[in-house]
Amino acid sequence: MASYETIYPGVEYSSLMPSSYVGPVSYQSPVSELGMAIDPRTANQLGEINLKINPGVETIEVQGTFAHIFESVPEKHLDEIRRLMKLTGVKPTLHGPMLEPSGIGEQGYLEENRIGVEKQMESAILRAHKLDPEGNIPVTFHSTAKLPEFRPHLIVDRKDGKPVIEEQGMWVIDDFTGNMNFIKPSKRYFPEEGKFTGEIFKFEAGKELERVNEESWSQNLSELTYYADRGENILNELRKEFPDKILSQLGKIDPNNINDEQLRIQFKEAQRAVTHGQIFLRNSYRSMKQLFDRAYNVILNEEDKRKLEEYAIEVTQKVTPGIERDFDKLNDLKDVVEKGLRTLSNLKEPPKMIKVLNEFAIDKSAQTFANIAESAFNKYGNKSPIVSIENPPAGGGLSRAEDLKELIETSRKKFVENLVQHKGLSISEANGIAEQMIGATWDVGHINMLRKKGYTEKDIIEQTKLIAPFVKHVHLSDNFGLDHTELPMGMGNVPLKPMLEELKKAGFKGQKIIEAGNWWEFFAQQGGGNPFWPSIEAFDSPIYSSSYGPTWGQGGRYGTFYLGQGPISPPKHHELYGAGFSNLPVELGGEIPGDRSRFAGTPNQ
Repeated sequence: MASYETIYPGVEYSSLMPSSYVGPVSYQSPVSELGMAIDPRTANQLGEINLKINPGVETIEVQGTFAHIFESVPEKHLDEIRRLMKLTGVKPTLHGPMLEPSGIGEQGYLEENRIGVEKQMESAILRAHKLDPEGNIPVTFHSTAKLPEFRPHLIVDRKDGKPVIEEQGMWVIDDFTGNMNFIKPSKRYFPEEGKFTGEIFKFEAGKELERVNEESWSQNLSELTYYADRGENILNELRKEFPDKILSQLGKIDPNNINDEQLRIQFKEAQRAVTHGQIFLRNSYRSMKQLFDRAYNVILNEEDKRKLEEYAIEVTQKVTPGIERDFDKLNDLKDVVEKGLRTLSNLKEPPKMIKVLNEFAIDKSAQTFANIAESAFNKYGNKSPIVSIENPPAGGGLSRAEDLKELIETSRKKFVENLVQHKGLSISEANGIAEQMIGATWDVGHINMLRKKGYTEKDIIEQTKLIAPFVKHVHLSDNFGLDHTELPMGMGNVPLKPMLEELKKAGFKGQKIIEAGNWWEFFAQQGGGNPFWPSIEAFDSPIYSSSYGPTWGQGGRYGTFYLGQGPISPPKHHELYGAGFSNLPVELGGEIPGDRSRFAGTPNQ
């Protein structure tokens, strides 16, 4: 589709481009350090790049943000994108599919989900190499796609300059079943540690989790005890009521074949009672097995681990096929349950079966990122794409610097273990590769959204300082700290200058990509044009490669080049202005003076 935005308007701004300059962000950046994310809503990424490189952008972020759209990008398009970028000197980066790397969904955790996402991310990072086979192209993946904030909190006060945080609850997950639950703060007054103040106890996630685990374990043991006692009581009553000769024959004789009516009735009553007792014992046996498995899966105490192993070895001979239903093995079943209950009740520490979702999600997500990094390294070696993990909009899971830092460190650790085990590398070699291949994409707009939780500008800068040593890629967008708007820089209150200075101190030398989704959604369709222009104005970028001389923020009297060049030598221009230089305006070396020329009255479209 032809564009006539660039019809020369003289030395003033184009009438097609409404004024958008709102002042610099107090941080000057050369155009060469700024890249642009293109529209993620289309699979025609080749066509998008062809349009967006017109203003002279030196880095373009190819969009695979939506997995189903990225799957529709033909392989040949990637080849053509690489050729086009090589021809124009443009560097590529890639935004990988926005998927949930932990495998946690609405129904809880499923390993099947995690593996499926891993395969999709692996495909994206391997395809990304085609865009830049000779370099380490950054591929951005979100730390989480849709999980809630694991430990909701607010900053309610400040003491000695430090924030006072009030926790609003926490998401937890059963490590064994994968089921999730949200624990809200409740009003508790009952004395703890021998103190009663009459005031509500402050919600503390660590203590609350300990309490939940103890209560959960105690409740499980109570249910196990209930079923075991009911079954054992029924069998004890049977022994009082029926002679041993009847009880010993219960599983071998069909009462209907007994001629003696009274004995037949006794047999039937005994069998009915035994069936009831057996059901209770069977339930307790199954509960005991499940508790044993769950405890053995999470328990860390060596003494308790040894107790469980000794019990398992002891009852191995009795745990035979049919033990749950064989009348002749009722005593064995009862003995296994009793000893199991005694062992589980005497553990030194209650097994921590309930975990904060934060820890669980980091562990599973790190496994995904480590595995895709390994796949890339196995195929491309030192030219592998970089796994760059992005902080999602603040207010969701793993969005703060603390969480992202822990996720990256855990991912690197698992990647190192993979390299040492599978490739035979030394730990020092593996650490060097992991630090190169796994890092952070820091979205300055996303982290600014912590303001709605009471964070100040200083807090936002501190978040950046914490993550700075891990940052390999930056996303630029502005907002007012309250919602996920994506405006060009300088249009909101993101403290960009001190944030970028913290990154620079930590040695950041990567690309800064303009993500102006709201510009596309609202302004571009209204004639707002390209977000690259207001961005370089906000950064007060120099017009020339040198940092000296005029800048794009000095009044905007440099034509509309950054709107895009449009089609080369379009027929419309020849129709309106002719083919010779004599029909050009004076300032361009032509002969048509003043504003009453062949330009006058010509349509803009």
